[in-house]
Amino acid sequence: MSMAKEDIERHYAEVARMVQEAEKDLATGFYIVREARSACAIDERSEALNIYEERLVDGIPEKALVASRGCGDPVSKAELQPGETVLDLGCGGGVDAIIASRLVGEAGKVYGLDMTADMLVLAQENAKAAGADNIVYLEGLIEDIPLPDESVDVVVSNCVINFSDDRPAVFREALRVLKASGRFVVSDIVEFGPVPASAREDLCAIAGTTNGMLAADEYLRLLEETGFAGATLEPKTIYTREVLHEKAARKDRLGHFRRISDADVDSKVGSAIIVAWKESR
Repeated sequence: MSMAKEDIERHYAEVARMVQEAEKDLATGFYIVREARSACAIDERSEALNIYEERLVDGIPEKALVASRGCGDPVSKAELQPGETVLDLGCGGGVDAIIASRLVGEAGKVYGLDMTADMLVLAQENAKAAGADNIVYLEGLIEDIPLPDESVDVVVSNCVINFSDDRPAVFREALRVLKASGRFVVSDIVEFGPVPASAREDLCAIAGTTNGMLAADEYLRLLEETGFAGATLEPKTIYTREVLHEKAARKDRLGHFRRISDADVDSKVGSAIIVAWKESR
């Protein structure tokens, strides 16, 4: 299954619109979008509260968390230091950028890059509400990063690179903008074992990987071919059959789950933290 950039942008513009228009229901605590004929809770579409340690998201605007569509916590793994410059690829509503901004402090800087203008508006509102004055948001593509060579210490990304139909270009651009000895720390969905071809499209729909998934060893190989060093991959969440069912139910995609109910997909895919380095010259 493949999705064009225009379709991905349209989808996330809709997510941003829903979050901006949502009202918090005092009885349930959920953010509700009230459409012409129905009302739907959008909090359940986000995994943010299950991904991050509570201390990291304490005080972060709730709408940043609601808008999150991440699959891990690359910022914690990145071991950010005060004064560093960070680039968040596909920043969405800005939750990872805000966490990073706190860790690098006033002397540091965070760039949040996203191709969806509506999402950037939401991210800017969230950053302002969080008092994160050291974040600069940029509109652009992760395959063509609008930053100079060797301008950032760390590149992070949370379950966005799988949306790209040209992952090698993303890796090349990340390597280009990293300073010598800079690090690349991302969360993504990968294949841990061979996936039956007949189940691949439905599995990708449940996992939310619109342009497929790389096998774990292929991910590392592409990074090394690009010029990264020391690439490692650490499983974060293994998608057992129970996890897949829960994800499908939350995303209203149970039809996809039923179609793969008899397929050999248990624990074949999941989220992982990938780390690699730009070697010193």
